[in-house]
Amino acid sequence: MRRPSGRTLITALSGASLVLNLVFAGLLWWRPTPAPRGGRGFDRMVARIEAALPAPDRPRFQAVLAAERPRYAGSLAAMRAASAEVDAVMRRDPYDPVALRDALAVWAERMVAFNREFGETLAEALAAVSPEGRAQIAAARRPGG
Repeated sequence: MRRPSGRTLITALSGASLVLNLVFAGLLWWRPTPAPRGGRGFDRMVARIEAALPAPDRPRFQAVLAAERPRYAGSLAAMRAASAEVDAVMRRDPYDPVALRDALAVWAERMVAFNREFGETLAEALAAVSPEGRAQIAAARRPGG
């Protein structure tokens, strides 16, 4: 049996390395990635609305949200705190279903209060965008239906 020369061995190893690198690069390049979560529920909702808007409408929408933030910031913080408490109660050991029901009730009350306050802001923000922008938000609001 004939032993391959050093040059042949290096050429074969280089070729194999190149093929493996191409395969790995392909896996990284074409691998489906999950959609980024991008923040909390409220932040994701605002990002989805902004993404649905035509580019000229986005600054107007954002300006109203920024100007109106004092109106809803307190209730948003209270809702987030109540949500964090729900998570904390769920993690406790021993588990207390009564404490979870109580925490969920507080969270629901705070969510209703936030929705009421932010609804006013959202109505003002949508008044600042074009009819086309409002139509695009409505179309994007319920994916698939």
